[in-house]
Amino acid sequence: MSATEREQVMPPRPLMPWTMALCAGLCVSCGLVLNMAADLLLGERTTPVTLLMAIPVAAAACIVLARFRMRPVRWRRWLHAAALGLVAGAVVSAGWAIGALRASRALDNRAASSLEFVVRGDPSINDGAYSYTCDAYAGEKCLGQVRLSCDRELGVGSHVRAIGRVSRFENDAYGRSRVLRGEVRKVKAVRIVSVDEGSPGPLLRLRNGLLASIAPATDPARSLIAGIVCGRSAELRAQPAGDWFSVTGTAHLIAVSGSHLAIVGFVIEAVLQKTRCSRGLQRAILAITLVVYAAFTGASPSAVRACCMVFATLVVNGAGRRRHGLSALFVTMSIFVLLRPTVLFETGFQLSCASVLAILCFCPYVTYALGELGVPSGVASMLSVTLCSQLATLPITIPAFGTFSLIAPLANAVIGPVVSLLLAVSIVLVPFSLVEPLQSWALVVPMIAARCALFFEQLFAAVPGASVSVPPDSMWIYLVPCLLAVLLVWWPRPRARPMAVGLLCLMLAAAVPYVYWERFAPPSVTVLDVGQADAILVRQGGAVALVDCGLDERVVSALVRNNVHHIDAVFVTHWDEDHWGGLPDVLDQFSVGTIVVAADALDGAPAEVLNRPGVTYRQVACGDTVDIGAFRTRVMWPFDTVDGEGNEDSLVLLLSYAQEGKSLRVLLTGDAELDQEREFVREVGDIDVLKLGHHGSKVSVDTDLLGTLKPELSIASAGEGNRYGHPSDACIDAVKEAGGAFACTIGHGDITVAPTAKGFAMRCQRP
Repeated sequence: MSATEREQVMPPRPLMPWTMALCAGLCVSCGLVLNMAADLLLGERTTPVTLLMAIPVAAAACIVLARFRMRPVRWRRWLHAAALGLVAGAVVSAGWAIGALRASRALDNRAASSLEFVVRGDPSINDGAYSYTCDAYAGEKCLGQVRLSCDRELGVGSHVRAIGRVSRFENDAYGRSRVLRGEVRKVKAVRIVSVDEGSPGPLLRLRNGLLASIAPATDPARSLIAGIVCGRSAELRAQPAGDWFSVTGTAHLIAVSGSHLAIVGFVIEAVLQKTRCSRGLQRAILAITLVVYAAFTGASPSAVRACCMVFATLVVNGAGRRRHGLSALFVTMSIFVLLRPTVLFETGFQLSCASVLAILCFCPYVTYALGELGVPSGVASMLSVTLCSQLATLPITIPAFGTFSLIAPLANAVIGPVVSLLLAVSIVLVPFSLVEPLQSWALVVPMIAARCALFFEQLFAAVPGASVSVPPDSMWIYLVPCLLAVLLVWWPRPRARPMAVGLLCLMLAAAVPYVYWERFAPPSVTVLDVGQADAILVRQGGAVALVDCGLDERVVSALVRNNVHHIDAVFVTHWDEDHWGGLPDVLDQFSVGTIVVAADALDGAPAEVLNRPGVTYRQVACGDTVDIGAFRTRVMWPFDTVDGEGNEDSLVLLLSYAQEGKSLRVLLTGDAELDQEREFVREVGDIDVLKLGHHGSKVSVDTDLLGTLKPELSIASAGEGNRYGHPSDACIDAVKEAGGAFACTIGHGDITVAPTAKGFAMRCQRP
């Protein structure tokens, strides 16, 4: 293709509609009002009410500028739209805030047994515990939305009565996120008294029937099919396979969104074209079918957003008007926020809108730029969608997950078509599984496609450096959208040579994190988020140790997102499965030098971890020391030889770091409890950080113990909604009464502490 031909296909700068200003005004005012309401609901001091005056002042300023200063009609329209958005957003969010505060007061001092809970969606599953968004009713009156946790599965629409505790959310990242989504209280169900499934509608009956025939909890491939076809990904996310999608940057493939509706629409259109229906009737049938499918899959914000945009496009095409994707996007977003302002804080809605905005604005440009580099058009189109989506969503994904996937473009190019094929064949074949004689073969082809997708997911997730850890509070992530905004204004013509040099620099830059974490990692101790289990990463320079290995493959994902490429030593505190269960996976995925256990505990080791080639085994006793880089690890317990079977046999390790004017003392207690801790606590003395024993159970610490140790920070490792109630209120209260700070992996994800000249710094995966 000649240069002249290339110039003819250079994509024009996208036209930004005035509805963008309307949507921006809505989002700004809603965000301000809802955050102030969240402060009240969480019992914190609120932002000064005078700050709310900024909304009408900004709206008035927009109107004044539009009336007296702005001559171009386009700018006046933008300013009027922004003013309207600011006022409308303030009104609707204030209405929600008033309702939420009323609901909060109505739920104060209520016993869970006096309420009836109506389940409103699929659960999140963590270590066998289920959490649901529910409407809480007192008689016929709906008091508000709550977060219900229990130990059993409940169907959507079920009416539940339970004995339990109604309480406020803690003012942490998790609590604030739940409140901003509209849940004003959390309910821990101790016992389910009754469950009335009610009379579900036809769509829900069909969905429940398909889920029963798919049986997503029995196999990762089946859980992937359930996520792709029915929009239920709880079982997949609860399994280690769910982490592969996060590591490879392909999590969007299992969320029902525009790509899903496009494939469903393609299948439906292929069927409709075989009929003699008019074009108008075909469009109407297509629109209705897509709406029904969005409702069938649970009506997630991304699915409804995509459905609304498709519907708007069909209407515009039917009217003979030119379609404009950005206008449809901003109108849809505005309607969402006006109808339910809390949708603004749902991660799925944020990711969906940000990625679609970037794709509509930059995808043709990036495709053209890749074409200039000689990339085939088909590959360029797939890569451009992934790159645009990934870069635009960085300010959302990194604060939420703390990782950035370097392998995402390649993974999406390979796995995306496989998942699309899986959806296409599943839409056609899975419904036949409802017919008893056909049930045995209806899932054969979808299962083959699902296993193929999972094979590639596992393959890419295991690549060293596939995902790198990024501090969630890093300001650099906000540089990317700023650069995208500059690109939108500048819109330069891509040139092959400068782009080739830029890509080479990026490739070299991508190698820097690998070398840095492999050889120059700063001293740190990280309590990994591996659910209801323990895994603590200790590293300095090129030395890496792991204390306990979690319950399953989640520990591998946690190590990958923390840029671990080898492990010098693995300490197994004792042989409870939630401390060693992930060790076989660690041994399969990483080069491990030594496995360290308490004296005589090796005799009770599971067969899966013994006699591994290249691995040495060491038994340590009280007083022994092991060096991990500049960290000195001293064994404080047990005093005698043990078999490693009980909590009282747990290895207790004191980590000490003192170098270059920095120091840190961390006590890792495994599952040790008060009876054991009292034996060695005086010898340990003053520490900086305490990893609470037994996941923060009520017998892990008391005020006397904390008074001796004087930790500035106490950390619990536990799984969301776990059936044990860890960390216990007694443990949290004891920590706070002793004057220390408390953190848990449930709300903060991976928690890292690092020595500084003035003590230590804490960094969390989810701030």
